Amino acid sequence: MEKNTLLHRQVNPSFVQAECVSSQVFSVTSQTFKPTPKDNLKLSVYNGEKYTAEDSFAHFKTQGYQSAGVLSLEVSECDNESLPVVEDNHPFDGHTYVDFNALTNSAIEKKAKKLKKYALDRGWQHSPIK
Repeated sequence: MEKNTLLHRQVNPSFVQAECVSSQVFSVTSQTFKPTPKDNLKLSVYNGEKYTAEDSFAHFKTQGYQSAGVLSLEVSECDNESLPVVEDNHPFDGHTYVDFNALTNSAIEKKAKKLKKYALDRGWQHSPIK
């Protein structure tokens, strides 16, 4: 992936209040985004080279999940935070993850807040309420 490739993250509707995103959106320690043991501290995103924000939203919905919209990060922003980005194409082609494995819980919280800021500075990439 290129450094400027967007990584699309679906936002759970419970994390949107008056169209503002709570600090838990990119926090892997929050209830909604806390990885289960099978997730291994990997934050799922869509590879923007294979999905537009709108396409990722539509795909997510066809899998039976709800999304309030899509916020996106660049690969370079994850690189800035020393967070590896891995396209594993599992469970679908274009599935990618941001790897938080090397971090302590407090570092996870700090990195999650930085990712949220990057994404919010960019703004919603897709939202059905726009």
